[in-house]
Amino acid sequence: MSQPANDMRELRDEAAASGQRLSEDARAELARLRAQVERLMQDRVTPVLGSAADTVEDYSRRAREKIEENAATISDTVRERPLLAIAAAAIGGYLLGRLMGGTTYVYTEDRHRR
Repeated sequence: MSQPANDMRELRDEAAASGQRLSEDARAELARLRAQVERLMQDRVTPVLGSAADTVEDYSRRAREKIEENAATISDTVRERPLLAIAAAAIGGYLLGRLMGGTTYVYTEDRHRR
């Protein structure tokens, strides 16, 4: 065989070997990075998420207790003073209706103009 053909084969073989080594190095680096990310997730992110979930659960529990307490208080007040409760509901409904736009009519525009 000729020398240039041998040189080309050697060059090709070296390039293939170099490419193989680069591929193996890249796989090893990716595995190392993946392990590092998983370790960071376990060490930092998971505890923070757990703490946040505990905080949300605590706020939820407190809000539920407060709502139940207020509902019981309102219920007791309605039982003690039913007329006052009816009057407060009527006034509240009237004010809410005025705030929401008191220009609502039962009839359509055409029928109202006649």
